[in-house]
Amino acid sequence: MKSIPAILAALALSAVAYAEDAKTPAAPAAPADSTTTPAATATPKPRKPAEDVFKQLDTNGDGVLTLEEYKASKQAQKDPAKAEERYKKMDTKGDGKVTLEEFKAAYDAHGKKNK
Repeated sequence: MKSIPAILAALALSAVAYAEDAKTPAAPAAPADSTTTPAATATPKPRKPAEDVFKQLDTNGDGVLTLEEYKASKQAQKDPAKAEERYKKMDTKGDGKVTLEEFKAAYDAHGKKNK
């Protein structure tokens, strides 16, 4: 019978100690070593060749991109106004059509800018 009060007292003390530990904020984790983070160890994803991207965008296969074809891409649908700006910059001849050569020049320039 004397052991029940002793057990209850031990439980009460452990509850108080647990509550005190819960109030103390945990120390922040040490910053990860930059050489072991996934971004540091992952190799950059290679870009698709310009010809492949052009063929994908040229949905009717006529060898030129229209503004409508360009704006139908997932990337262009994110910001149609910006896509139209990019299209007009690619259309260096100003004829309303972007040829493979015009597309490649813009694609390569964009790739060099983002390196």
